[in-house]
Amino acid sequence: MAGDNAIYAVAKTILGLIEDYCPDTFNAEFFDFYHADDYRTAPEKRGFSLMLYRVGINASLRNLPPRRDENGRRVKPSLPLDLHYMLTPWASSADTQQLMLGWVMRFLEDRQVIPAAIVNSYAAGALRPDEAIEFVCDPLAATDYFNLWEKLKPGMQTSVTYVARMVLLDSKLQVEEALPVQTREFEVGIEVPQ
Repeated sequence: MAGDNAIYAVAKTILGLIEDYCPDTFNAEFFDFYHADDYRTAPEKRGFSLMLYRVGINASLRNLPPRRDENGRRVKPSLPLDLHYMLTPWASSADTQQLMLGWVMRFLEDRQVIPAAIVNSYAAGALRPDEAIEFVCDPLAATDYFNLWEKLKPGMQTSVTYVARMVLLDSKLQVEEALPVQTREFEVGIEVPQ
């Protein structure tokens, strides 16, 4: 990732793709970022909301080596994040809401890996050309799902959870590089008699 805008870039891309490809038959009018307070009242319009409810450091890539920036300098390793989202279709009728959920799940399943060119079209400069976002369905256990909705305090909505894996936040801090060793001296301290 290019920098601090990585988290925003992922959400912007996902919502942008849903908005751009949403069938006209749904008459969806909004595609919005949500936070916990937004769930207290249901919107009057049809649409989709995306809420980032958890951010974690990816344990499998926690100890990455230093990397080279675009100028060839060694910089500190990237911070690999896993971003957990809840996607909710909103509609006044349950049948429309379920149709919207079915469409968006199939749509996102077909786009599990989103290349840099697409991400950069929604959030300019967010990814290096050789990067991509992996965005996969990550269902919560029933108790975790109900606990999440308990915190939001509305009437529970039909929703699905996803994770964007290994989103890299790049560092700009340079790592000092020592010069290569030229000679070695072995001073043992033993005198040889003459």
